[in-house]
Amino acid sequence: MGGTLISLSMMGLAARELSAVYDTGQILLVRNAVGFLVILAIMLKQGTAIMRTERVGMHGLRNFVHMIGVASWFYGIAQLPLAEVFVLESTLPIWVVLLAIPFLGERFSIPRAGAVVLGFLGILIILRPGLAIIDPAALIVLVGAFGFGAANVATKALTRTEGPLTILFWMFLLQLLASAAIAAPTIFVPPPEMWIWIFAVGLTGIAAHYCTARSLTLADATLVIPLHYIRIPLIAWLGWLLYDETVDIWLGIGAFVIFIGTMITVRAGNK
Repeated sequence: MGGTLISLSMMGLAARELSAVYDTGQILLVRNAVGFLVILAIMLKQGTAIMRTERVGMHGLRNFVHMIGVASWFYGIAQLPLAEVFVLESTLPIWVVLLAIPFLGERFSIPRAGAVVLGFLGILIILRPGLAIIDPAALIVLVGAFGFGAANVATKALTRTEGPLTILFWMFLLQLLASAAIAAPTIFVPPPEMWIWIFAVGLTGIAAHYCTARSLTLADATLVIPLHYIRIPLIAWLGWLLYDETVDIWLGIGAFVIFIGTMITVRAGNK
């Protein structure tokens, strides 16, 4: 999960830089193209066994909800401060808890229910409906967080029969086809200084997903996913350092409430 956190933070920076020249669909396309090239390079060494699966339908479902999550995340990165995007996305464990119980058969407990309640309270503190104008981009990021949560639950289900590289192969193949259908007619060669960010957004994406799939092989989804919170202070610092972004007190309070709820879940799960 440490590799996941670093990779996602770097992917956020790469997406912010690419948003200066590419729209969300185009960023998705170049990300998936680079990732698929890496997977093909791995296949040259390890053979075609990594593409074998009898669960194409589950891969399709996982990548449908995951692509919604990624597209929403890239859109939010271009519209909102980095810290706000990452805090709103940190509601992901709420959706994992809610979905993992019925779909994975993971244990329901009072601490996990409390984490869900505190998570939604944190969302209300951040968005303050009725007291502040809610940015539509923030709601889109929340939809993306649900997509990521559903994708993580599907990933956990897939790890029972599929290896991390098989999950990655089908992810980049299916998402490359989908994003190409959407953005290929409008894609263009970027300025030379953007190429480093194109490779960064693709390489960090594949690294993050390999690390996530590997960690979900070793532990319950409701215990692994909360570690995402560690990247919030990191991205807030990078946003301040590189883009002069600041966060308000409500964002900090909401993030703290969500964090406390999720840590209750982690501690309960380790007893």
